[in-house]
Amino acid sequence: MTDASGSPPRERVRSVRFPILSMSAALLCLAWLALAQAPGLPGDIQIPTTWQSKEVMATLAVAVTLLALFDLRRYHRQRQLQGQEITQLQTLVGELWESKKQLQLKAHTYSGHADKLKLFISDKLLEYIEYDEKFLHFKSIAAEVRHNGVISYDKVQSALQQALTKARQAEDLAQGDGEAQTYQSALDAMRYLWDLLDLSTADNLALHIGNLLCECEEQYCQQLLEIEQAGQLPFEPVYDPQLAAWRALALVHQEPMPTPVAQERYQIDDGKWYASLAPTGMLLGNANHFVLLLENLLRNAQFFSARRGYKTPSAAIAFTLAEEQGQVVLRIYNRGPHIPEDSFDKLFQLGFSTRRSLEHQGRGLGLYFVDQIVKGYEGRIRVQNVHTLQTQYAVRIALDDDSVLTEVISVIVEDGKPQCLTEDGNLTDERSWSFEQPLQSIEVTITGSGSTQPLRDFETKGRQERFDPAHPERPHWRFTYKPKRHAHELVFEPLNINGVEFEITLPTAQARLEGSDLVLEDNIDAEVERLDARFEHAVKGNGDTRD
Repeated sequence: MTDASGSPPRERVRSVRFPILSMSAALLCLAWLALAQAPGLPGDIQIPTTWQSKEVMATLAVAVTLLALFDLRRYHRQRQLQGQEITQLQTLVGELWESKKQLQLKAHTYSGHADKLKLFISDKLLEYIEYDEKFLHFKSIAAEVRHNGVISYDKVQSALQQALTKARQAEDLAQGDGEAQTYQSALDAMRYLWDLLDLSTADNLALHIGNLLCECEEQYCQQLLEIEQAGQLPFEPVYDPQLAAWRALALVHQEPMPTPVAQERYQIDDGKWYASLAPTGMLLGNANHFVLLLENLLRNAQFFSARRGYKTPSAAIAFTLAEEQGQVVLRIYNRGPHIPEDSFDKLFQLGFSTRRSLEHQGRGLGLYFVDQIVKGYEGRIRVQNVHTLQTQYAVRIALDDDSVLTEVISVIVEDGKPQCLTEDGNLTDERSWSFEQPLQSIEVTITGSGSTQPLRDFETKGRQERFDPAHPERPHWRFTYKPKRHAHELVFEPLNINGVEFEITLPTAQARLEGSDLVLEDNIDAEVERLDARFEHAVKGNGDTRD
């Protein structure tokens, strides 16, 4: 510790010396005066007469006075220096005391943080240990059920298969009442349960699915090369992802779904769900694994889209299926809260769950199964937060009397909510018009783009809503038309599309056979460099034995 000047403090406070010079001189003068005035001095002691003169006396008085002033000045300076040192020491003591108090406060704070950290770590360890124990316990139970349930499963499957055959025969004879569909649903559910149990007891899910795909690929090649013996294959190596996706959607959909028609686009748009499933190429493997993947993603989307504060006039969940460059591409979007940036890396880890609420505690298994199934297919999964963007629209409104109104609408995002910017600089939730003539058509164009979305065929009665046709899976705007006599109202409303989208890409059976355009990770170069660095590190650790 140093003083204000930057130098270290003295070990002891400077002392104030006794005025020895002036005191000694004063005592000598007094002794001299005493001797000079003594009446009976010995004869041999004679004081010179000149020493007793007034000049000598005055000189002695001046000398004693000067010595006294010198001692007084020295004393005063020493007292000043001593006071400064005492002040410095008091300041240092105060700083030391404050530093000690701060250290004590920091120690107390860090101690509290350390205790909280210990509690957090212990809670997490207990949670993970408990989860691991539960997961291992679940796997052991599932393995035991699988081991002991083989006979029961065969009996149930055989009974359902026999009942299904009889029901189909009765329907062919026009004597059945539609029981075949019931038996078929029960048989599919039993096989789905068995495949889920088989997958959950595998030591490595991705490797298990990868091995199954290798077997299916071999059977598929045999099926292509030996067409006349295709019926002798032990199992069907490929399946239609469109039908499997429709099955997965039926598992989570709350209302009855229409029966799909082969080779056509399966589509639903009921205000809660938007699904557009296009025909695609076949996929290798077990269709139930594909159904399990989609069921987990769809239930996850269903959970978050139902959160409070994320209602939307359009469908809250969008599910699309298409084939792009030999790849089956699935996209599942849901309105809801964004995924935090720090959760992306651990989103697919076993035991991690974003479904935390007072009513529900996620188990962290669904997305883990999804990731393992995608890895087994040698596919790719991407997750992104969807944001509502600021846009400017040019709206052209045509009426029955051939009059045309053109207006530019600027959409500003304020606190995550899209709003319309008025001419006077205010923000409103919507833009409205009122016309005396009925509406004929509307054309909406994004400023700076050549794409125009026309809206036509408006009815003359009843409230009508038209959504953005360019983005049916998550429309960016909505028009509401209310035709009335001499007061036709039209309202434009920008929609909030904040949410999360999962995109899954899987190679088709044909793409796997051709071995081209396989899905690779975007960061494959970085991954190769990382593996190469680890290899070089391992070589250096073991010692380079090359000559």
